[in-house]
Amino acid sequence: MAYFSSLACIILYSNLFLSPNIAFTSATSSLEAEALLKWKASFQNQTKNNLTSWGYNPKANASPCNIWTGISCNAAGIVNRINLTNSGIQGTLYEFTFLSFPNLEYVDLSLNQLFGAIPPQITSLSKLIYLDLSYNQFSGKIPPEIGLLNNLQLLHLNENQLNGSIPREIGQLKFLNELALQTNNLQGPIPDSLGNLSNLEVLYMQENYLTGAIPPSFGNLKHLTTIYLYNNQLSGSLPSEIGNLKSLVELCIDNNNLSGPIPSSLGDLTNLTLLYLFKNNLSGTIPKEIGNLKSIVDLELSQNQLNGSIPTSLGDLSNLEKLFLSANKLSGSIPQERWRIS
Repeated sequence: MAYFSSLACIILYSNLFLSPNIAFTSATSSLEAEALLKWKASFQNQTKNNLTSWGYNPKANASPCNIWTGISCNAAGIVNRINLTNSGIQGTLYEFTFLSFPNLEYVDLSLNQLFGAIPPQITSLSKLIYLDLSYNQFSGKIPPEIGLLNNLQLLHLNENQLNGSIPREIGQLKFLNELALQTNNLQGPIPDSLGNLSNLEVLYMQENYLTGAIPPSFGNLKHLTTIYLYNNQLSGSLPSEIGNLKSLVELCIDNNNLSGPIPSSLGDLTNLTLLYLFKNNLSGTIPKEIGNLKSIVDLELSQNQLNGSIPTSLGDLSNLEKLFLSANKLSGSIPQERWRIS
C-alpha cells in the first residue's frame, strides 16, 4: 500500500507541475499559428506562394511545428526558425505580429517579393541571431531600432530599395559577423560607429550612393576578410588605418571619388588576394610596400592620377596574375612582363 501511495503522490505532483507547462506550450503554439495565418492572409498572391501546408485544424494539434513549410521549433515546441527563402511571397511585414515570436533566432525571407518598410517592431525579436531580408523590394529607411537586436550575427538587407542613411545604431551589434547592405539607394556618410563591430568578417556596402570619407575607425575591424565599397560616391583619402586589417583577403573600393596617395600601410595586408582601387582620383606614386603583398593575385589601379615609376618591388609578387595600371601618368619600365598588363 505504501508503494502505491508513493506512486500516486508522484503522479499527482507531475500533473500539478507539468500540466501548466504543457498547457502553456500548447497555448503559445496556438497563438503562433494564428499569428502566422494572419500574416499569410495579408499576402497579395494567396494561390501562388509555397505555403499551402499552412492551415489551422482545431481538431488536430494546432502547432505550426508539424508540417508547416519553413517553420521550425525548439525542444519546447516554440517557433524559433522561419526560413521562407524563395517561397513566392508577395506582401509586407505590416501584419507580422513580431511580439508573438519572442524565441525566434533565425529569419530568412530572402528572394521573395516583400515590399513596404521594415517595421521598427522587429526589435521585439530580441533573441534573433540571423536576419536575411535580401532580394526583395523593401523601401524606406533602415529602422535605427535594428541596433537593439543585440544577439544578431548576420544582417542581410541587400538588393532592396532602401534609402536614407545607414543608422549609426548598427554599430551596437557587437556580435555581428556579416553585414550586407549592397545594391540599395542608401545615401550619406558611412557611420564611424561601424568601427565598433569588432567581430565583423564580411562587409558589403557597394552599389549605393554613399558619400564622405571612409572612417579611420575601420582600422579596428581586425577580423574583417572582405570589404566591398565599390560603386559609391566616397571621397577623401584612403585611411592608413586600413593597414591594420591583417585578415583582409579582398578589398574593393573602385568606382568612387577617392583622392590623395595610396597609403604605404596597405603593404601590411599580406593575406590580400584582390585589391581594386581603379576609377578613383588617387595621386602620387605607387608605394614600394605594395611589393609585400605576397598573396596578391589581382591588382587593379588603373584610371587614377598615379605618377612616377612602377616600383621594382612589384616583381616580387609571385602569385600575381592580373595587373591593371592603365590611364595613369606612370613612367619607366615594367619590372616583369609575365603578367597580364593593361
